[in-house]
Amino acid sequence: MKRIFLLTVVLIAFWLLPTIAFSQPIKKILTIDNAIPYIKTISTERKIDRTFVKRVRNDNFRKKINRNYLEVVDHKYYKLGYSENHEIAGWVAYLLTKEMVLERNAERRNNFKADRKVSTGSAQSGDYKHSGYDRGHICPSADMSFSQEAQNLTFLMSNIAPQLHSFNAGKWHELEKKVREWAVENDSIIVISGALFDSIITIIGQKNRVSVPYRFYKVIIDISYPSYKAIGFVMENKNLREDIFHYSMSLEDLEALTGMIFFPDFPLSKSIINLKNSCSIWDWERND
Repeated sequence: MKRIFLLTVVLIAFWLLPTIAFSQPIKKILTIDNAIPYIKTISTERKIDRTFVKRVRNDNFRKKINRNYLEVVDHKYYKLGYSENHEIAGWVAYLLTKEMVLERNAERRNNFKADRKVSTGSAQSGDYKHSGYDRGHICPSADMSFSQEAQNLTFLMSNIAPQLHSFNAGKWHELEKKVREWAVENDSIIVISGALFDSIITIIGQKNRVSVPYRFYKVIIDISYPSYKAIGFVMENKNLREDIFHYSMSLEDLEALTGMIFFPDFPLSKSIINLKNSCSIWDWERND
């Protein structure tokens, strides 16, 4: 009887070992700072501001800039990489949990403000006046409804990008709601979202000249043990008609399409490679 018990214990341990071996290293890797994308190229649609590049050469200033000239700004509840060249964020990254979504303690005040933390100066609300484009949130205000302070920070202009109303209030809004559902279902997720600079529709704003991106992306990473998974979306800035999953893809495909690299310091990690390759809609929609 003892032999049967010991054999059972050994078999269970052997069965769990791959799961434990997989989960421990990836748990340490799945953080916002590690996930922040490296963007390999700068859009050729606009010339780089040479004054800005000279400032990047300053050692103290360079510490705040990533490799594609995006200034990293920390707003406590989210981080962003701001492009002075385009006056919008290339990425905004934050943690979203079940508790955060279910706590609704904030009132939407629509108080758009310039971001004083951006050292080169952010866009201003007036840049969008009479442009025909919405002041579209990258980190949605509804994701930060758990705190008045957090929600107020989403109205900083560094977190805003020009979006057609049919896109902002359409499929982009639908995807934002779906992400909040996933936060509740999966307990804890990392969200990374932003504009793609490979194609610019036009420029708005007489003072700051804000780029209007043709496409936006969103990445969702489930960091709750043991169901680590990821999914990406790329959507065109127009009135979209397809189901939101029509615009979904794996992180590997998103990287190939956009030139970004997520988890750039872990290119050989088997766990991250597996995470990037997997994109099962059924994994995300299993509770529906």
